[in-house]
Amino acid sequence: MRKSRRILAAVSLLAVGGLVWAGARWLPLGLPDAERYFDPPGQRSLQPDELGQLTNVLNEYRSLSASGDLFDNWNREQRLFWKYTIAFSSYGLPSAMLIAPEQKPLLGHLFFMMIQKMKSRLVWGDFVEMGFGEDPISFQNIMYKGHLNLMYGLYQLTTGDTRYAREYTWLTRQIVEEMRLHHRGVYEGTTCEPDHWFVECNTIGILSLHLYDRLFGTSYTENEIAWTLDFIQERMTDPETGLFYRQYHPTHDVVDTRLLGYNNAWIITFLRPIRPEWSERLYPVWKEVFVSEFGPYATVDGERGGEPDPIAHVFGMWAAKEMGDVDLYRKLRNASDQLGRLEENAATGGMNYESQDGTMVNGVTLATKFHVGWRTVLDHDWGRSEVLPVPDVSAMDWEDLLPLAVYDLDPARPLPEPVEGRACPNCLWGDPERLGSDPGRLLDDPADAAEGAG
Repeated sequence: MRKSRRILAAVSLLAVGGLVWAGARWLPLGLPDAERYFDPPGQRSLQPDELGQLTNVLNEYRSLSASGDLFDNWNREQRLFWKYTIAFSSYGLPSAMLIAPEQKPLLGHLFFMMIQKMKSRLVWGDFVEMGFGEDPISFQNIMYKGHLNLMYGLYQLTTGDTRYAREYTWLTRQIVEEMRLHHRGVYEGTTCEPDHWFVECNTIGILSLHLYDRLFGTSYTENEIAWTLDFIQERMTDPETGLFYRQYHPTHDVVDTRLLGYNNAWIITFLRPIRPEWSERLYPVWKEVFVSEFGPYATVDGERGGEPDPIAHVFGMWAAKEMGDVDLYRKLRNASDQLGRLEENAATGGMNYESQDGTMVNGVTLATKFHVGWRTVLDHDWGRSEVLPVPDVSAMDWEDLLPLAVYDLDPARPLPEPVEGRACPNCLWGDPERLGSDPGRLLDDPADAAEGAG
């Protein structure tokens, strides 16, 4: 009898210990109160996890800045995603400057280092390697150049530093001229690859032009942006839910009508400062269609009726933060930080996720924690209210923005040498050279814009 009692007591102790171990491992214990991420600037302070992750990101980009194009610890199999890792990590920095203004010089330098890494040929070279032409930014490829352009604008807005003003102006003009060229055809905006047009990628270019208007007094929001938003409303939205379709193929005027979790969360987040009524109407629909909640956790499906997807999950964090949804953000954060194992990283300092691609995920997830809302960022008084003169970029071309060379010690993955050829051999509506003797010309006069739209 005594032996049986001892065995029962031991089993009970093991069971309790197992529950304690499971709870410590799987329950979101010890994480910061998610409501603190939503405190307004002036009352907000950086949380311990944010400080740890920021330390890791700073050390990572310092290392990258000092090591050319090596990109140590970055998964080469995921190189196509590097542009998004850098860009979305940078989008949290304006909010971080509002939360911790005393750290603004350091955060501004981090922004600078991110822009410089974004300009590496190892980042933009995928467009060239896939055979779309040797020029990655003059025409098409909004999935890269839209992000670079928005990074230029946000850096100038927040720091007051105009070192990229000419590059920002040149690239803005290229995007605008391409939008005007398409305005003469059957669609608006600009493509990523030839014949592949995505709403989410166009939202980044749109926001970059909207910001340019605010800095330089142009009127792209009322013209080119409005044309693109009309096209999105007319052709790229599902009549049943109002959500946004997967993609559009201009060559045959065909729409891929799949509904995805990641792109809708992305669009809701980055179009809100321009079309707040769209975001506020669609956010609850997006939650109903794509989000599953279970206890203290939540997941986001990759496709309507599909399975949870890690990319959709991160963009769900962006959308929840932009929309002020504390409850959903808490549950998504719990899943990322507890189940994704956000831990101290002795090699790089600070905190990072334990997965193979934790380095790439860390900055993007941290940016969602920082994010105070795009309207708050854009409407903040950054200390310079006057409209700036538009720089002269008439003598510039794309090689003034991006380096042709790459200094890489990995001989197994050499990049191709530059070749003669057009920027995009499959341009759909004409050649940029047809736009006039000066393709970079800026049509600021509404009458000129109307004439160009004819």
